[in-house]
Amino acid sequence: MTSPVPTLRRQQGAQADARLNASGHQLWLRINAFLSTRSRNTQDTYSGVVREWCEFLGESAGTDKSAAAMISVSDLHALSYRRWLEDRPGEKPRLQRKESSSRAVVARPGRSERRDGLQSTLANATIAKKLAALRRIYRMLVASNLGLAQNPFDVDKVPPPAVRSGQKRPTEMIDFKLVKEILALPDPKTPKGVRDRAILGALFGGGLRRSEVCALRLGDVRRTQQGTIFLRLRATKAKKDADQALPAWAANSISDLIGQRIAEGAGGGDALFVGYRGRGGKSPSQNAISVIGLYLLFKAYCLRAGAGHFVTPHSARATAITKLLSDGISHREVQEFSRHSSVAMVEAYDKRRIGVDQNPGKDLDYK
Repeated sequence: MTSPVPTLRRQQGAQADARLNASGHQLWLRINAFLSTRSRNTQDTYSGVVREWCEFLGESAGTDKSAAAMISVSDLHALSYRRWLEDRPGEKPRLQRKESSSRAVVARPGRSERRDGLQSTLANATIAKKLAALRRIYRMLVASNLGLAQNPFDVDKVPPPAVRSGQKRPTEMIDFKLVKEILALPDPKTPKGVRDRAILGALFGGGLRRSEVCALRLGDVRRTQQGTIFLRLRATKAKKDADQALPAWAANSISDLIGQRIAEGAGGGDALFVGYRGRGGKSPSQNAISVIGLYLLFKAYCLRAGAGHFVTPHSARATAITKLLSDGISHREVQEFSRHSSVAMVEAYDKRRIGVDQNPGKDLDYK
């Protein structure tokens, strides 16, 4: 049931291919067919988890032996895999402890350490994501009549960890007053400054995800008959196109960038936000800015404004959602802005809930 810690193999090439090398076994043919209908990101995620699961079982993914191993497992193997994941190295927590000043934790027999977000292991959300991927894969395999009587990753037998417990790096909101300072930092007299100001406008004004910003084309910026500027978002996370309205200040910054891009000879199908390269990053390229480039750009401006080290581009999305809710907009209306599948997801992004300024406990007095 246990397995030695595997060394994950990297597929040849700069990027791992999302499809597993099928041996001809029905299991791999089914998995490939399943992945072929998913997005590229989902393919990468699922195939990576399946490869890791096969390595845990002591086999290489895509072979007849690994197919036989996947079919013969039980929920005990799945439970062992979950416990193995809990000990895997992961992102470091934001709160660090000095070894000399912290007490050694003595493990008690039969009792695991409480995962409170201070361990340098995989986050609960990561483990839950891996288990969910395998649960979905096995659900498909059980329905394919390959000899599997039950799903070894059924939640009743292998419950996922609490996703929102012991979070290491929850999305942090940015103070509303700092947002104006961040938006004013790019130099509008330089081409790069015009681009950066438009990117910040899309993030804070449209509440867009990083991937959505990077995917925008000039032709995706449109205007209604009433004059509202909006963005056409293609193939979003929800697997559908969407239209996102922009406030006037964000629309103006994007309009300035469009004028600049047209003067550079760009057409409607060209990237709205291009990357910069060369010494000092002053030479525009013809390629869209990468998600990593956008991340670094956002972090740099936030640090200059004093927003802290822990904010990310997703903080802009959380900040925009929280600001609308603070302004009295209903959760249902904000859902139209955030494009979440449910109001419950909007509530998860409402950072007012974790604040203490309105908590009655601060006025508790025993005089």
